[in-house]
Amino acid sequence: MSKQAIDPGLGEKFGGKTKRIINPDGSFNVRRRNTGYSPRDIYHFLVNLSWTKFFLLILAGYFLVNLIFGTVYYAIGVENLRNAIDKSPMQSYLNAYFFSVQTFTTVGYGGMVPSGLPANFVASIEALVGLLGFAIATGLLYGRFSRPSTRILFSRNAVVSPYHDKTALMFRLANQRNNDIIEVEANVLAVFIDKDTNNRKYFGMNLERNSVYFFPLSWTVVHPIDELSPFYNKTLDELKELKTEILIQFKGFDDTFSQTVHTKYSYSLDEIIWNAKFKPAFEPDPKGEIIFDLNRIHDYEVI
Repeated sequence: MSKQAIDPGLGEKFGGKTKRIINPDGSFNVRRRNTGYSPRDIYHFLVNLSWTKFFLLILAGYFLVNLIFGTVYYAIGVENLRNAIDKSPMQSYLNAYFFSVQTFTTVGYGGMVPSGLPANFVASIEALVGLLGFAIATGLLYGRFSRPSTRILFSRNAVVSPYHDKTALMFRLANQRNNDIIEVEANVLAVFIDKDTNNRKYFGMNLERNSVYFFPLSWTVVHPIDELSPFYNKTLDELKELKTEILIQFKGFDDTFSQTVHTKYSYSLDEIIWNAKFKPAFEPDPKGEIIFDLNRIHDYEVI
């Protein structure tokens, strides 16, 4: 029989019902509170932010800083900005705002220039803020581009297929990028939840092979359902009652970054198709080259 594994760091005892451990997007189903604050956390937050939110935040900060300095210029008097004053107060304010933009970006077209100590003092402070701000933004962009990451595609479903004289749980994964990932390894755990106590129990799942040297095509990970499997002699109803979830950890050596990269994924029981097998995802063309269609990694057929 399969031996219960040690808690991998996800907790065993809970006072109530819990959702799946790993969400479909690969994130843990955990919300952390009272983590404390450190200024260094800002860097991690901005580097891990999505690209859309990151650029929106940079854009919002850019307009906000110029709005503040434009208001300061307007408050100390637009007459202190040569060629900025206008008949309309709104146009005068806009001139002060766009003078702030020119100062912040160090463009300085020369159409408007500060005159007097107050305006020159504010302009010198803004120029410093602009230089530091763009340096920070550039560093964050470099940090986001240079950080190792993966685009590992997992099949939407796992399948239970005939395997030799028995059956096996299988799922497929592939690299969505054209870079080389070598020395690829996968570790798989089964999680059962006790219906009475809501406690979790973890079981290691032996694989036909848990690593491959190269990863140019898809890799079908195979877990034989034998006497050592946590699925052995369990019916589908029993597995549903245990709220079964399959946890996968993937890691490999990325040749582009010369670093180890990793990701995680999970399958809930309703994402496992029984008595099915995967269809081929690659085939040779007339020239002998292997054509690998990543869209076909999800394809299966019921037996």
